[in-house]
Amino acid sequence: MRRIAYSQEEFPPFPAVWVELHYLIEAKRSVLAKLDSGAARTVAPVPLLDEVGAVRQWRTALCRACDGERREWPVFEVDLTIVDPRWPDDVQRKFQRLLVLGVDGPAEVLIGRDVLAAWQLHLDGPQSRYSVE
Repeated sequence: MRRIAYSQEEFPPFPAVWVELHYLIEAKRSVLAKLDSGAARTVAPVPLLDEVGAVRQWRTALCRACDGERREWPVFEVDLTIVDPRWPDDVQRKFQRLLVLGVDGPAEVLIGRDVLAAWQLHLDGPQSRYSVE
């Protein structure tokens, strides 16, 4: 079992993985995405989704934000690929035509339970590392 160190970019450290967002033949962009078991859906900033050519869907999603308020968010279709060299080869890496929520402002990419459900994830907070199968 491969153990992957948490990102130390902020305190407290957090589990993260490098992902590439793209859609069809548009630009690709690699970003560090937080693994967020508290997020029901994967989210990404709207400007990033626009940059990589993600397709805005005609529908929206009503979700509760981190402040507890229910908001309506635009839904985008994008391809997400795990590009982190630390990631095990035998674990699913590609999510094509993934529906993600677009968020405004200085947002981060959060990998939610819609993607996390593909893996068995073990968080080891005291050691600041995680493993994935």
